[in-house]
Amino acid sequence: MSEIQSGRLPIVLTAAGARLDTLLRQALLILLAAAFLAGQLGWEWPAAVVWPPVTVMLAGTAALTWRSSGWRPVVLLCLLCGTFAAGRAAVQRIHVPDFPARHLRQLALPKEVVLEGWLYREPERGPTRGRLYLEAEHVWQDGKPRPTAGKVRITVRHLQRGCLRPGHAHLQRDWRYGDRLRVTLKLRAPRNFHTPGSFDHVGYLARRGIYVTAFLWNDEGIECLGKSGTGLRHRIERVRRTVGAFFDAQLAPTPAAVLRALIIGDKSRIDPEVRHDFQSVGAAHVLAISGLHVGMVAFLAYRVWWWLLGRSRYLLIARSVPKLAATLTVPVVLVYAVLAGGSVPTWRAVTMACVFLGAVLFDQKEEGVRSLALAALIICSLWPGAVFDASFQLSFAAVLAILLGLHRFRAGREPVEETEAWWQQGWTRRLVRPLSLFCVVSLSAMAGSLPLVAVHFHIVSFVGLLANLLVVPLLGIGVILPGLVAAALLVVNVWAAAVLVWVAEVLVKLAGWIVQMMVWLVETLAAFPYAATYVVTPTPFEIVLFYGLCVTLIFFSRITPPALRKTLLVCLVGAVLIDGGYWIAQRYFRTGLRVTFLDVGQGDATVIEFPGSHVMVIDGGGFLNQTFDSGEAILAPFLWQKKIGRVDTLVLTHPHLDHYGGLEFLARHFGVTSFWSNGRQSKGSRRFTALGETLTERDIERHVLCRGAAVPEPEIGDVRIQVLHPPCGRTGLDTNDSSLVLRLSHGEVDVLLTGDVETTAEAMLLSTRGTLDSEILKVPHHGSRTSSSFRFLEAVSPDVAVASLGHFNRFDFPSPEVVERYERQGVELLRTDTAGAVTITSDGRSYRMAVTRRQKGR
Repeated sequence: MSEIQSGRLPIVLTAAGARLDTLLRQALLILLAAAFLAGQLGWEWPAAVVWPPVTVMLAGTAALTWRSSGWRPVVLLCLLCGTFAAGRAAVQRIHVPDFPARHLRQLALPKEVVLEGWLYREPERGPTRGRLYLEAEHVWQDGKPRPTAGKVRITVRHLQRGCLRPGHAHLQRDWRYGDRLRVTLKLRAPRNFHTPGSFDHVGYLARRGIYVTAFLWNDEGIECLGKSGTGLRHRIERVRRTVGAFFDAQLAPTPAAVLRALIIGDKSRIDPEVRHDFQSVGAAHVLAISGLHVGMVAFLAYRVWWWLLGRSRYLLIARSVPKLAATLTVPVVLVYAVLAGGSVPTWRAVTMACVFLGAVLFDQKEEGVRSLALAALIICSLWPGAVFDASFQLSFAAVLAILLGLHRFRAGREPVEETEAWWQQGWTRRLVRPLSLFCVVSLSAMAGSLPLVAVHFHIVSFVGLLANLLVVPLLGIGVILPGLVAAALLVVNVWAAAVLVWVAEVLVKLAGWIVQMMVWLVETLAAFPYAATYVVTPTPFEIVLFYGLCVTLIFFSRITPPALRKTLLVCLVGAVLIDGGYWIAQRYFRTGLRVTFLDVGQGDATVIEFPGSHVMVIDGGGFLNQTFDSGEAILAPFLWQKKIGRVDTLVLTHPHLDHYGGLEFLARHFGVTSFWSNGRQSKGSRRFTALGETLTERDIERHVLCRGAAVPEPEIGDVRIQVLHPPCGRTGLDTNDSSLVLRLSHGEVDVLLTGDVETTAEAMLLSTRGTLDSEILKVPHHGSRTSSSFRFLEAVSPDVAVASLGHFNRFDFPSPEVVERYERQGVELLRTDTAGAVTITSDGRSYRMAVTRRQKGR
């Protein structure tokens, strides 16, 4: 106010505008990268939401900088807006493409076709399934081949055969890159589980150019047509196969699988338990070729070249040895990327490494943040949508945090006299300084990636610093270096003659021994109590708050004036308190009833949030695929996104896989105290046995429910729970008809949960006619024609019915006659395969519905 009265406001605004203009010019590259990434992240936002605030920002900045700098800031801001729009358009072309007329997506999918094409990448072979990646060339229609286009990912349950080449009497051991195939497939468009928190599978495939998928039980019906020519890529893949086979021949399965992952990028053979242990100790990044591995290769190559070139007095005097070493490091990094399979994450890491090496060549070694921004801009231009991938986010967040952490570390420590050589320093200084530097780098990387790890993996390790301190040095010097040297010797052996194979054997066995030691260390750390814990999912607002607090603390002393420093800190802390208070109120002081029918494919899963904080999960979905756990992949992410870290009661309506498949993960990790079921068992099922073992191990109380017996908790909050089926002591019912049927009554709103009951059980339920009337009905048995009888629907008289269905399921549920019955009754029928997760919220007097299907393209 005093500034306005004294006439100083125009001067203050002019000074602020000048500072803003300087910032725009000095940080232009960083701002361009941020704008491009923001455009890609916000590609789904409607234009009406995106552009008004952008326009306001443009106009406000232009008005502020006009007096000091004229048109220049306006031009720069227009450039940023154009960059934002370009990023947005680039991702839209990937996720919602305009398919050409010959593309497979122009067919009416799902559709069974005969397809010809070639394998454009090496097949993946996992413990329980394999994958073939086919570039389509022809599709057979009316007995004739028609040219077509498009990539198809084929999942094969039993991948056992190989390609019988024309003119050869023997069969290859496996399918290979370049094999031309003819195969009969039922093509499908990829689909997400439309449950909040689940993985964006459609977007992941789209960013790799895959818009069509298929499934085969085995590869016996695949016809091999030969090879699609020869070339450099074929020779590269032959070398990779040779290296991988050499590892397998020299080592036990576990070290061979890890070495294959680290050297040739094949991580499909790593045991899931080993992968989980690495994840639990915060070292999962070690098993996938990423920025860490490429950075290690670049660092080792750079130091080796520096040491070799430094032996020459002429080069030391006449040339810049660091620049020569950086130049010679680039080919080494490129060779490693090719040997590792040339995946998109690997090339992203190579791009980042080359940008930083370029900074050395152009004397820009201190411009780490600008180099990182340039790398991000290049990567997201070459691979639109890369910003959505966990590897990209974790790599850039970790590197940026390391740069900021080192900046703070160097600014805070005492300067070292440059005249003092390292060998003249005391042994404690020579030991403590590298160790402290490593700790700063590790802590910075862990802090920078912490919220993103929580988003993508939902797990936080408490032994991550110790694990990385032990594992990373072993990885770089003891595994990657000898493994790469051995691979190089094998390449020489392939191209010339048998050269130094015994040296390669020694190196591989040495690397394998170190891998075994590394795995043992990880398993030991993972076995510690509370080595890691699962955490709820942070929201985007909370992620911004976290990074805002970190940056404020790092640069706290440099923020001027002091009043601004305190105000900024108070605002951030206040935002944290408000956000925490909001979620505490939502989680522990809820007043209404919320029932969510999840989209888990062909199965059932219902999450019930009672008034207060009690959470019940009824059924957990399940798939025949042994590597896919619906509890871990669908139910748990949904719960974590809603800040639910504890489930009080698990309910299993009946022991079929599509109902109990995901419950074991919840029982193990969500602090369950009570388990309700009808008492039936599923004999010979590994997952059901694992569920029972977990219930015993976690000391979870088991309750067998039936109509007429006491309910453990007949009322939760102000919601009354009734068990309507099966009758106590009744035998002879099949598994479906013995399903638990529960009725929840919240004031004037009733919800009837029916499991998979069919006509026999429905007829028995009619004897409890007075307790069937409900506003919300979970459709019995997914809408099969043997359920939802007319008399049953008339007795229930629902307003809304929700059917849990798999997309284009093989049972053709729901049956057309069942759908007709619901329509004749005037019932609104919602399907999880089309509507996604369906949420019913009740206040005891009325209810509201919401569906959560993702937008087109996701």
